[in-house]
Amino acid sequence: MNAWFGRVGGRDALPDNKPSIWLVTDPSFEERDARLVASGCEEEGVPLAWDVKSGSSSELARMACLRSRLEVGIGIDSGHRGAIALVAVNDAPYIERDAGTPARLRWIGQAAARMSKGQPIINETQRRGMDGHE
Repeated sequence: MNAWFGRVGGRDALPDNKPSIWLVTDPSFEERDARLVASGCEEEGVPLAWDVKSGSSSELARMACLRSRLEVGIGIDSGHRGAIALVAVNDAPYIERDAGTPARLRWIGQAAARMSKGQPIINETQRRGMDGHE
């Protein structure tokens, strides 16, 4: 079993009682991209559970945060629009961005993980410097 990332119903699924961030994506979203989001979470030491549903990024993020024991959820829709939602903020996603690049997918995972720990979000410019990319 993978300790950091697992798809609901899969052999690598995280235990239901494990505190984790939830990622809910459109069925067209590929596992390799979900693993990029998970790598951003893993950098912060926070596991990620992944499920698949249809909806807008904000709807998917809302579903995800309500399932997360950490009360933070990520949604990515068919247009590769990403959103991070918090249980405590129910009127709109806390963050909404294009999620069409590997760097952005990792940043979304990292931002959600840092939010779950009550730490400030690293801006994307700083993130690119950490990755060695400009």
